[in-house]
Amino acid sequence: MEKKASYLEHAAVTVADIDWSLKFFQTVLGMTETRRKEKDGNLQQVWLKGGLQLVAAPEDPAAGRGHHLGIVVQDFAATLQEMLAYEGVHPMEGRPEKWVQLPDGLVLELFQEKPGSIEKVLGIEVK
Repeated sequence: MEKKASYLEHAAVTVADIDWSLKFFQTVLGMTETRRKEKDGNLQQVWLKGGLQLVAAPEDPAAGRGHHLGIVVQDFAATLQEMLAYEGVHPMEGRPEKWVQLPDGLVLELFQEKPGSIEKVLGIEVK
């Protein structure tokens, strides 16, 4: 299996199930965890290489949620197919095929990478 990679400049989003979301982004998009914050043994926040910060939802899961995430992927068709195979993930009605919605309402907009751009962007240390 070819190693996957993707790129998001940066977004912090509130998610209803932080463990499910972490697994999804690691498995489907190949994002790796760079750090995490736990409280009383519960995952509160996790940062992923590629610019994504997942924040465990408070009692009101809509609080603080971003509008959508624009993600550059290596293989648009294969990534879209793999995403849609996840239970609860579906295309957005009335939108082009590049828009999908996750079970907790988070919306993703996918972009096909320009050859080699993801590798170059992820190779840059900005902090």
